Amino acid sequence: MHANTNIPKWIGAAREYKATGTARYHAIAKNAWDIVINAHTYAIGGNSQAEHFRPPNAISAYLAKDTAESCNSYNMLKLTRELWTLDPTNVAYVDFYERAVLNQMLGQQDPHSAHGHVTYFSSLNPGGARGVGPAWGGGTWSTDYASFWCCQGTGVETHTKFMDSVYFYDADSLYINLFTPTVLTWSQRGLTVTQSTSFPITDTSTIKISSGPGASANSTFTLKIRIPTWTSGASLALNGAAVTTATTPGSYASISRSWTAGDTVTVTLPMKFRTVPANDKRDLAAIAYGPTVLVGNYGSRTVSTAPTLTLDSLRRTSETTLAFSATAGGSTVTMVPFFEGQGFNYVTYFPITGAVPS
Repeated sequence: MHANTNIPKWIGAAREYKATGTARYHAIAKNAWDIVINAHTYAIGGNSQAEHFRPPNAISAYLAKDTAESCNSYNMLKLTRELWTLDPTNVAYVDFYERAVLNQMLGQQDPHSAHGHVTYFSSLNPGGARGVGPAWGGGTWSTDYASFWCCQGTGVETHTKFMDSVYFYDADSLYINLFTPTVLTWSQRGLTVTQSTSFPITDTSTIKISSGPGASANSTFTLKIRIPTWTSGASLALNGAAVTTATTPGSYASISRSWTAGDTVTVTLPMKFRTVPANDKRDLAAIAYGPTVLVGNYGSRTVSTAPTLTLDSLRRTSETTLAFSATAGGSTVTMVPFFEGQGFNYVTYFPITGAVPS
């Protein structure tokens, strides 16, 4: 099936449910999301090969130059946002949102382009690359005049919307869904919420409450902070003191109180190495560190077959950047985030052996 013909229909189904209350439309949108995420989604959050959904779970068979069309992921983000608002306790929706934005969609744009050029696809074949190439290339940057892809009209919108879905609120709560440096003007409460972080380089985010325009006397609410499924041992501190509240991965940690200007919450989300295996071949996997999918940097070398990566060789080599190393095929390879994988040949999925460092 042509993927991006159908994803907008599911967005429409979610909105139809909101407009009519007809449960069938919610079921259509939710079931479609479940099918795509569980059976058709690559480690970076994208889906489809050559614009089409392939057989379910057939990930390893479709690691090609033209995987993960950008428009699909853009629309899956829209569908995810619609569905989360219908089920705001379901952290799986935001876990996916973070995965797709942080890995594929952030990596879709050429960081050196004055005009914000983007890729049509995100190549996942061994030796894949994003850079200058044929007009219809898998990871080729767009141009001002020589290309006109759907991803230049739709997919590019992601890069104006990185503030989307960081925060939500309802009558009783403020949700912190994503960890990104932001300033929220919460006009309904007359508060300003400032989030300071270098996530995902570091595992800590600081959230500060202060008075804003039209400050209200009603400052009692619950702060709900997403605890991602990829972390363990998460902790919260309020004004420097540890908070005793559940921080179960895949849930929201809650702090309920009457908030005053200057209140500060510190969130710590420990990160470790983990694998994201192909559904159909568990010994072929992408490597992630916390939420960040990594690729092996092979420079200008041609790579047609991915070498076997020894998992217990994985090491972080810098505390100030996301720089890593590993042994693959008996040689040391530098590992970097997928979103930084521009201008060189890379490997995303490796045959693996051993176990990740604990």
